Amino acid sequence: MSKDNLFNQDTKHYQTDDELKTLKSAKINASASMPRLEVRGQSKVLSNKAFSIGRDKSNQLIIADAKVSKFHAVVSFENNTAYIKDTDSTNGTYLNNEKLIPRQKVKLNNGDKIKVGNTVIIYYK
Repeated sequence: MSKDNLFNQDTKHYQTDDELKTLKSAKINASASMPRLEVRGQSKVLSNKAFSIGRDKSNQLIIADAKVSKFHAVVSFENNTAYIKDTDSTNGTYLNNEKLIPRQKVKLNNGDKIKVGNTVIIYYK
């Protein structure tokens, strides 16, 4: 699949535990050798070293959401372990409803919920 924005339409409407409206959702499936983004029955291969999340078209995971910064966060893989780091985004990156400290990488675990803007991405391995 090309670098198409898989988030060009809302995928779900629901309330999260923190009562913030979530407009879009997806999954990062890291169970195979190459992680995949899965949205509405479509999937896209992501880098197994690192990939960036944001509104800018140069990101590997592009999210068309006004509350998402152009370069919002980075997911990296080291020794079969995934980490996320907020890249000093305007509205912050949340992991399981906890705001990440900018530029500090945090380990991702199976089932973790990453929230950027109005978008929730569930990480599973």
